[in-house]
Amino acid sequence: MNVSTEQPLLGRKLNAGHVVAIGWVLCAAALAERVPRFVSGRRYLLCHASSALDHLTLTALALVMAAGMAALAGAIMIQAKDSYRSALPVVWLVVVVALLVAADGVDAHGEALAAKLSATPFTEGACDYTPQDYIATPGWFFW
Repeated sequence: MNVSTEQPLLGRKLNAGHVVAIGWVLCAAALAERVPRFVSGRRYLLCHASSALDHLTLTALALVMAAGMAALAGAIMIQAKDSYRSALPVVWLVVVVALLVAADGVDAHGEALAAKLSATPFTEGACDYTPQDYIATPGWFFW
């Protein structure tokens, strides 16, 4: 009689491939939500260019890319550990989601700044150049 000492798995276990797949799907969705062509967002017409808005946009994109890299780094670490703990994949997915929430927070701050900057009435002669068109895309966590 062949008796195995291994316990049967009660549920499916997350592995390195799942962490990468889930993380990258979330990152792709986060990038897609930031493309005005795919989603409708509030539009702000700014008479004066704002480097702070540009910086916030780049920061949000960097956080989304960092989430994708965190998913990959987590998968590499899970593969290298080769442990049977299910907590490590969950921890890395929480890191990915936290970075995406932070990106939405940065976008929400950028929208608040754009709303404040566009509060002054726009007159065509007041601007020396073509006005900056800022489209705030809605995030998942900050509406």
